[in-house]
Amino acid sequence: MSVFSKWFGKKPAYREESTSDAEAIFAPNTSIPYRTTLIDDLKSDHQQLGVVFGELVAAASTGKIKETKAALDEFEGLLYDHLLKEKTSFYIYLRGIFSEDEGTLELVNHFSREMDGIQREVMKFLRKYKESDLSSDELREMNNELSDLGKALTGRIKREESQLYPLYMPPPAVSQ
Repeated sequence: MSVFSKWFGKKPAYREESTSDAEAIFAPNTSIPYRTTLIDDLKSDHQQLGVVFGELVAAASTGKIKETKAALDEFEGLLYDHLLKEKTSFYIYLRGIFSEDEGTLELVNHFSREMDGIQREVMKFLRKYKESDLSSDELREMNNELSDLGKALTGRIKREESQLYPLYMPPPAVSQ
């Protein structure tokens, strides 16, 4: 079991949220509303990514090419969805509510820039192996890279959930 999947465990179900525009609380200078379930949704994404990453590690380490390719595709789809959700619903919202708090805004921007770098590396990894025939040498190389990738993603997610996610709150709570 990979470090990544040990940390994240099994995937929970998503929760639906319905808020009318009349009830929505928006971050200043944005059209991004506060969503009470966003953090739980993002954490659920992390768990799902961890499960699929574990499946990818298991398939690649046993040389199961078809399963490895399927796990690469599933991981890529989940990651794209998660990153889009973070970029459009989370980071823009935080930048809006902390626009007057230079220190917190810098922390938010630091996390965003860091994630952009990690995203580039993960996408490069995915492209490399999705386009490959996955020879035994490539599988061996992939397994080495998966170990490093799992450690990097696990560390990032731990920091994100402990340092960044607690900043997400409705605008009135921020100004108090």
